[in-house]
Amino acid sequence: MNGRRRAAVALAAFVAVVSLIAIPQAAIGAEEPDHPVAVKHGSALMSFALPRSAGDLITPNALNYAQPGRAGTPLLLFLPATGAVPAHYQQFLSTASSIGFHVLALDYWNRGKSVVRTCAGDPRCYTAVQQNRFNGTSPTSFSAIAPQDSILSRLRAALSYLTRSDPSGGWGKYSTNGRINWSRIVLAGHSQGGGESAFIAHGHAVHGVLMFSSPVESDNGVAASWMATPGKTPASSMYGLVNYNDIYVHHVVGSWSALGLGTPVDSKTLPAGNKAHAIVNTLNLGTPEQSHGRSVSDSTPRNASGVPILKPVWTWMLKQVL
Repeated sequence: MNGRRRAAVALAAFVAVVSLIAIPQAAIGAEEPDHPVAVKHGSALMSFALPRSAGDLITPNALNYAQPGRAGTPLLLFLPATGAVPAHYQQFLSTASSIGFHVLALDYWNRGKSVVRTCAGDPRCYTAVQQNRFNGTSPTSFSAIAPQDSILSRLRAALSYLTRSDPSGGWGKYSTNGRINWSRIVLAGHSQGGGESAFIAHGHAVHGVLMFSSPVESDNGVAASWMATPGKTPASSMYGLVNYNDIYVHHVVGSWSALGLGTPVDSKTLPAGNKAHAIVNTLNLGTPEQSHGRSVSDSTPRNASGVPILKPVWTWMLKQVL
């Protein structure tokens, strides 16, 4: 049995298990919704736009968010969902900062259609889009991002800027002469950003990966082509969270299956036994569209004290990769 056939069989079994939780079918083709207006929460997060050198126009160029952490801790690199920007995730970023992470939420080319709407059941399309958005190489009709607009270029520029502007922040240990020290980085992201995080971790051995409502990269038993081979970051260092009512939940758990995350755990708050890598949360986050957008953004519902109801789950996941 070849790798793709094994992935398809595993995917079918994985989705069958998750279906027992009575998850509604996803509506294929919907955009990734419910990105809130940015609000300030009184956190110490720093915001900055990437500097533009002569003749090197960066686009888009929304504000990035950063905060230094404790000495020796990994850098949490966060990538937003389709159409979202770092300002939409200040509660999660502040949670990571309070635990001790260095934090960097990076704007990147995530405008236009979502990756699942672009690629649907074409496994090679996912790989082409994500490769191009990561480093600007191999442009296709699916995605043609210039190298200076790529995630890799933006990450290098952001770390260079932070090292210069915040010399006591310890940012220099995450990059050496422009070469990213991937082993000191935890990749995290929401929807398209979570899928991109998993893709980058496939080609680089990173410290850990956190995927929220993502990756949305499987369709009718077929997952992204890059998932058919083992990646450099093991599944034991990867964690995923999706809400049971998420419009893309079947796409997400199918991707988890292809990545080898194991059987999903049905959890209202924290996973039983604190051992799960794939968490299907059963809290009420609203409609299927809202449930997709609210797994990690500032629109996440709050309790009577004003604390996001998913903060305990975020905290648990973050501590697994600290």
